[in-house]
Amino acid sequence: MAEPTVKINLANPTEVARETLRRLALRRIAPTPDNYQTLYEEITGAPGVAATTAITATAASALSGLVMDLSLHHPELAGPVEILDQAIRKSDWAQCRKQLSQIALQLKQRTDGSGGEEDLTLLRDLLAKTLEFGLIPQLSHHPALADRAQQLASAVRDAGSASALRNTAASLKSLWIDVDQHASHLHDQQETFRRILLLLVENIGELLDDDTWLRGQLDMVQEIVAGPLRLQSLQEAEKRLKEVIYKQSLVKHGLREATATLKATMTTFVSRMRDAVAANDEYQGKIASHIERIGSTEDVRELNRILENLLEETRTAQSDTRRAHDQLIQERDAALQAEGRIRQLETQLAEMSALVREDPLTRSLNRRGLDDEFAREASRADRYASPFCIAVLDVDNFKALNDKRGHQTGDEALIHLVKVAKEELRLTDHIARMGGEEFLILLPNTPLDEAMGIVTRLQRSLTKKYFLDNNERVLITFSAGVAARAPGESQEAAIARADSAMYQAKHAGKNRVCRAAQAPMQAAE
Repeated sequence: MAEPTVKINLANPTEVARETLRRLALRRIAPTPDNYQTLYEEITGAPGVAATTAITATAASALSGLVMDLSLHHPELAGPVEILDQAIRKSDWAQCRKQLSQIALQLKQRTDGSGGEEDLTLLRDLLAKTLEFGLIPQLSHHPALADRAQQLASAVRDAGSASALRNTAASLKSLWIDVDQHASHLHDQQETFRRILLLLVENIGELLDDDTWLRGQLDMVQEIVAGPLRLQSLQEAEKRLKEVIYKQSLVKHGLREATATLKATMTTFVSRMRDAVAANDEYQGKIASHIERIGSTEDVRELNRILENLLEETRTAQSDTRRAHDQLIQERDAALQAEGRIRQLETQLAEMSALVREDPLTRSLNRRGLDDEFAREASRADRYASPFCIAVLDVDNFKALNDKRGHQTGDEALIHLVKVAKEELRLTDHIARMGGEEFLILLPNTPLDEAMGIVTRLQRSLTKKYFLDNNERVLITFSAGVAARAPGESQEAAIARADSAMYQAKHAGKNRVCRAAQAPMQAAE
């Protein structure tokens, strides 16, 4: 087999010496000084002791240069190279031969490519597994691309050399182009499906009453579909919805039973009333009959019999009336109990609908709950001319926290923030999650200065109540903007002013509370 050609600088004795040693290894020639000298002259085309302008290239000087080169480029040969250097200095050519033999053997193993073959096998296996376990499962909805990926994985495994592996590059590039196009098409399909689902949910919501129990579930579905689809949020929403649906099914079953009981009670009540009226009509008929008999007879005994019958029928009528009265009272009480049960069940349905107005992660209000509470507090503030403030909070350096400690830790930090806020805020205050790491606090019946103090105290409490991640204290801070809502000001306008003040706090160094600018005069119109 011909030796591969290597371009070297013949004027550089180090390069010549390295090439000489390489040829010794390739030709499997004993690395004696004579053999080394012969190959050296073969490479340079001149005697080994040839003068240049300032360099005398001898075998000893070349070997010294080789020592330097090996030390620089092959630190793993430091031990044999050091012994070779000492042998050169002592002109101990026997030792030089021994060390050159060891060095040549190690370099030969590298030249034979045993390490490269292992690297190639590893690379081939990793590429095949990437295709089989990383790509093909993602193409289950596209059998043609999945088959191409499987064929390519088989070709990669069968590639026995680097050149054979390189031949699969074109097929791999073509596959990735088609996969990218398919992924783009699939993304468009998902976005279209998302928009259709949102439109469907919105249209169904418009057909429902504001107090219907179904609206809560629709609000949660709409919030999840509109936001980024994260697996944990979807699983939590699914769990919450299943729990609420199960509880509501129990309540609805009880509601149906209570309604059926009320209907049966009302039916019995009407029946009793009808019987009472019928009995009264029968009694009146008998009285009329007795009056006719009294008018048509002159017999005293007959009159006595009529009187006795009349008294008996009167007593019977009184007893029936008293019994009917008692039964009607019982039926009335049963109807009232059924009505109370229905109201209780309706209240439970309303409470369960409120459950899905919370953010499933932090248990703060979600956007739907925020809108409801803001409208209620704003209406109260306008009606009684009382102050009403809001505060926009944004967690500082949240992205860095996620990147460093993971999204799970980031979620737990948000849960910790809401927990501390609920402990520190008043019962009349509300905290809602606006999205991501941004929250809104509603502070009804609170002047601006007092609201600033409340949010500042919350900041201090958060720095004292450490958030723990794997038993490590992590300081969580936030920047906030506080705005006093003007009479008649819309929710969007008030939040926008508070949000602008929050960004001022961010630019001022974070972990600060800034006061929002006053609302323009037209806000109250």
